Amino acid sequence: MAKEYKCPACKNDVDRGAVICSNPECRKSLAFCSSCRDVTTYTLVEKSEGKLGRDKFRCDRCQQVGVRCLTWASGGYCNGLASANTRARALCANCHARLSDFGRSVASWTLIGALGGLIRRKH
Repeated sequence: MAKEYKCPACKNDVDRGAVICSNPECRKSLAFCSSCRDVTTYTLVEKSEGKLGRDKFRCDRCQQVGVRCLTWASGGYCNGLASANTRARALCANCHARLSDFGRSVASWTLIGALGGLIRRKH
């Protein structure tokens, strides 16, 4: 059974990928926090400087500081907050899992192709 997510401000049911609450009276900005693994509202903590910097936000549920996922920042459809503590973790938990699954799939098919080429009989 899938988890039901609720807007922390108005307790309205929201989709996990929602960016804004669908309640017309609320309309708060939402994100999926990688720390507490829940849909949350967030507040700006530190404005970034320069083109490559990313703003830091605080999750209103768990109070962890995060940055927008690199997928979200580059214009892709993602509403995740990635951890701001490490430089290497530029993706949110969901995008990181999808990327690692894709990498495992590519590596597996490459290995299968290489072994198939070695085993195949030559005519």
